[in-house]
Amino acid sequence: MHEFSGSYIPLPETPEERRVTGDPRRSIIERYPAADAYVASITAAAGELVEEGLMLQEDVERATAAAADWGRPRHDIKLR
Repeated sequence: MHEFSGSYIPLPETPEERRVTGDPRRSIIERYPAADAYVASITAAAGELVEEGLMLQEDVERATAAAADWGRPRHDIKLR
């Protein structure tokens, strides 16, 4: 049996990629029209995790900094 631990299917980056692949999920550009929108979303999600006791408050800043450093190898697009 194939092990799926840690695997994921990345979001399409653009609406065009989404259309070509038939992926029903909104693309990154559709979800986050600007870099600050992406960072704000990550920061808000981290805050909710802290409230639920699933994340330490001290890790929120680290998550926000990681979100601001958009540059994983797969992502050639730049959020504005």
